[in-house]
Amino acid sequence: MSEFHEVVVIGGGPAGLTAGIYLMRAGIDAILVEQGVVGGTPMKYEHVENYPGFPEGIASRELMERMTSQAKRFGLVIKDFCQVSGITVQAGRFTTQAGEGSIESLGVIAAAGTQSVPINIPGEAEFMGRGVSNCATCDGMFFRNLDVAVIGGGDAAIQEGLTLANLARKVYVVHRRETLRAQKIIQDRAFKHPKMEFLWNKAPIEIVGKEQVESIKLRDTKTGQASQIKVDGVFVYVGSRPNTSFLGDLVDKDEAGFIRTDEDLLTRTKGLYVAGDARRKSLRQISTAVGDGALAAVSLERYILETK
Repeated sequence: MSEFHEVVVIGGGPAGLTAGIYLMRAGIDAILVEQGVVGGTPMKYEHVENYPGFPEGIASRELMERMTSQAKRFGLVIKDFCQVSGITVQAGRFTTQAGEGSIESLGVIAAAGTQSVPINIPGEAEFMGRGVSNCATCDGMFFRNLDVAVIGGGDAAIQEGLTLANLARKVYVVHRRETLRAQKIIQDRAFKHPKMEFLWNKAPIEIVGKEQVESIKLRDTKTGQASQIKVDGVFVYVGSRPNTSFLGDLVDKDEAGFIRTDEDLLTRTKGLYVAGDARRKSLRQISTAVGDGALAAVSLERYILETK
């Protein structure tokens, strides 16, 4: 079955929800399609402290629920758990394959975000959901009073490590370098936490277990020496890759798959805009995603009015 909306917004994170709010307020008929739970990447985290307007911070889930409620109040139609498999364009009209049907539109805003990059070592895929995870907020409760390892040294790794430290008995942070990439304020908290131990210059080489994760094997990146620590869980945060495969050759991408846009967030296909973490840019935060969503919506609104 096919339906028509003036705009299809793909992705229900901060960028997509903001775009939906702006479009509906402008009188543009829009529909938002999200492959999973509406809220996007922030739903994986526990708390947000650097989003303007909340001096004491705010629970990530509450912030995204507020954005969702606001979008719905303006009449935005939201389809969650609906996978987009491809987009085609002919004579200025887009056809988005979503779930079992398709949606025709005059324009598209792709705000599908990113997904976690696997470390591709033995045991990672086998124990996913049985001790291996990419979301401490989702799965941390299963490791109460147990020992876990966090792989990575960026903001996500250290923030999630702090979340786990409130539940687990011990949190090992495994990092292949001697310094972290996380913001200094997050690093300082982690260094002070009594449950967090940092294993510097260590790279994971295998996750070991029978029915569940039992340990992780490491290699020293300087000496090559192997070691093994007993853990009940492994949380992987070594980076992210964009969800851009459904766009095919309608856009230009960099070597990592992030989409290139102009200053108005337009791709090389007229009527197709990109907002949020899937776009090539130097900073990926909730605040920058919100800004992207607003700009993409206003740019697309102008395009649609000109087209009409």
